[in-house]
Amino acid sequence: MFGRRQSAAAAPAVAAPASKAPALQVPEPAAPRRPEPVAAPPAEQVRSEDYYRTKSMIFGALIEAIDLAQLARLDTETAREEIRDIVSEIIGLKNIVLSIAEQEELLDDICNDVLGYGPLEPLLARDDIADIMVNGANRTFIEVSGKIQHTNVRFRDNQQLMNICQRIVSQVGRRVDEASPICDARLPDGSRVNVIAPPLAIDGPALTIRKFKKDKLTLDQLVRFGAISPEGAEILKIIGKVRCNIVISGGTGSGKTTLLNCLTAFIEHDERVITCEDAAELQLQQPHVVRLETRPPN
Repeated sequence: MFGRRQSAAAAPAVAAPASKAPALQVPEPAAPRRPEPVAAPPAEQVRSEDYYRTKSMIFGALIEAIDLAQLARLDTETAREEIRDIVSEIIGLKNIVLSIAEQEELLDDICNDVLGYGPLEPLLARDDIADIMVNGANRTFIEVSGKIQHTNVRFRDNQQLMNICQRIVSQVGRRVDEASPICDARLPDGSRVNVIAPPLAIDGPALTIRKFKKDKLTLDQLVRFGAISPEGAEILKIIGKVRCNIVISGGTGSGKTTLLNCLTAFIEHDERVITCEDAAELQLQQPHVVRLETRPPN
């Protein structure tokens, strides 16, 4: 089993340069064109209804074969290996004919379904995506470089999408159902999540993820980008250092959190900082920080 998995893993590694070769032949528009191969539209187009039926059948057999309680005690990598072993056995027992690449793709999909966020995992792994917007099981959009694009990512059905939403919000002690159909939460990396469940969402659960930026901007960078004048940046530096009360307001995506992160960089490191947020997303570098998060009333 282990040897076969190594060969399966090696096949995509050899095939990857061939699939990306067309993107490398046009270096001029490399920046805007780069997201397209990562989003893997060709791979999604190959996935027919037969693929999803096969995946659903294998997934059902997997759920019957594994002990979910015992699986929950394992670390992620060990659990992933166990799932891959069992799925490979199911494929062999049911005489399902798949190429090495197809089997590897199916193994990754099922592991993501059980341990991660299902079809969202490839999108979450991309650094160029700012927003992920899911409107029901069959329509998923992303925002890249300020442009909204439709993707071929789809879920098995609305129930799978709802299960993923529940998994996300439960990690921060919240729930989403008919009684509480709107919920704000966050992913472990700080990405902001909003879920609207039926009956408010008519066409299935609506899930929006504002991706977390690993490298936060500084005031000096905002000045270089032309987002603020040098004089305005100097005033904000003074405000950050002398503890002035300040209100930051603006529309969605206007940069409120980005600006607040910039201002907190000027708080002295010997200060105690307490934050209270709906969904924790501030990136404070001070050593003495108490981070609080709101919860629904009870």
